[in-house]
Amino acid sequence: MANTFFNDWMDKQQPEPTAVDLVVLREKAKVDSAVKAAIKQAAMDHLIGLDILNRIGGYSKASAFIRNKVPTDKKVMSGDLGEILATEYIDQLTEFEVPIKRLRWKDDRDTTMRGNDVLAIVLSKKECRLLKAESKSRNVLQASVVGEAVDGLAKHSGRPNPSSLAFISSRLREEGNDDLAEVFEDLQSGKRKATAVEHLVFTFSGNDPTVHLKKHIPSTKSRRRHLVGCVVSKHQDFIKRTFASLNAKNS
Repeated sequence: MANTFFNDWMDKQQPEPTAVDLVVLREKAKVDSAVKAAIKQAAMDHLIGLDILNRIGGYSKASAFIRNKVPTDKKVMSGDLGEILATEYIDQLTEFEVPIKRLRWKDDRDTTMRGNDVLAIVLSKKECRLLKAESKSRNVLQASVVGEAVDGLAKHSGRPNPSSLAFISSRLREEGNDDLAEVFEDLQSGKRKATAVEHLVFTFSGNDPTVHLKKHIPSTKSRRRHLVGCVVSKHQDFIKRTFASLNAKNS
């Protein structure tokens, strides 16, 4: 069953009625245990893979494996959780689909991955639309950080990083999803053209990002840019508790 915690966790607001792509998500006053469990499960799935845990034999048998996969560096934990939430937002609340959970392939738990943070796709007989996303996680988000995300999305003429496309197609082949892998390979070769490439700036912060995001609302003639701010007031504590729960006994 797909994870669908965002609607139960966050209240969605649109600060500018005419700017439909500017969204601010604020944590609800009361968040029940089921939502917290769902967020933990999502983090575990992104970093390790729930199917892998099941094949090992469950949490108790995989405790050492989990411990060696979960980051311990504060900056890496913050960045990884921001990317996890950005991916889940896309999968849960947009029409785009993220083809792989790329954090599973980190070669060291306390390093960050290179390439595009998230790439997602809408695929049909009539169209192939791509979403290129950058996530930023800060306790106190500043304007310069949002600017960095926008600048990062502009690289490669605003299109996906070619090495990120190759990474996705390789992982899809490994997972046996050859049909979708071929789509990403055709995008690399030029055999298939994306009908549109949209951008998403996703921020995860303890402060209100609205004023910083509003500065980057694109003009009507520009490439479509989604601006999403996810606000959790106790940002640092939330990160710490989330990762501590992954290593907890009897998870």
